[in-house]
Amino acid sequence: MRSRSLVIFDAFGTLVTSRRGSKRTFLAGLAQAGLNSSPAMLRELQAASEGLDHSGWSGSRAAYCGWATETLAAVAQTGGDLPVSLAAHVVPALEQCHQAAMMALPGASDCLTELRRAGFTIAVCSNWGWDLASDIATAGLAASIDVFVTSAQAGYRKPHPRIYHHTLERSGFSAHDAVFIGDSLRTDVLGPQRVGIPSVLVAAPATCQTGHEQVASLDEVPGLLLGTRLPARPSNLL
Repeated sequence: MRSRSLVIFDAFGTLVTSRRGSKRTFLAGLAQAGLNSSPAMLRELQAASEGLDHSGWSGSRAAYCGWATETLAAVAQTGGDLPVSLAAHVVPALEQCHQAAMMALPGASDCLTELRRAGFTIAVCSNWGWDLASDIATAGLAASIDVFVTSAQAGYRKPHPRIYHHTLERSGFSAHDAVFIGDSLRTDVLGPQRVGIPSVLVAAPATCQTGHEQVASLDEVPGLLLGTRLPARPSNLL
């Protein structure tokens, strides 16, 4: 496994989560836009946005922020009856306009530090607003990360193949030399695998799937990548 020199992490739910007590949340943004601010509604909108190509608005931060603001204004005018085309844009807009401050998840800092010491290049590839690097910096993790790739700047949302290719290009590695680590089966495991990047799912044992390696926490990642952790099942990672 040491021949794989690039480790690509998802951000939210893998390395970071929203800081406790934050009032700047996606649910608050939904409420401000006049939508049902329920977790179920948010999940529906997140699913609608997967794989979205918004490259036409990703030429600059100003253009992207303008698109996000206009999206939420248009949502407010619909009275909650969202057309499918607009629904796909809501979560990207929330990511830019209602992003809570971040805090590191348990084990994230130690995991990144150990991998950097072992010589790995670290990238983060995330469906996120324009300010991924500064948002991750608030969690104290930025110093351990070499490359930041956000859907806002790349123009494509996971699991669109282009965002994974963009991450490889920015990092200077081929798919064969990389591994993707995240908490979503669709966007962090299946998406990377479709472009040839092996993947590791960070998830509870009850969610076990076949066809990929899995760890229960970030604490296990360095041992897996360095070959000191024995895989629990046959893996396509090696």
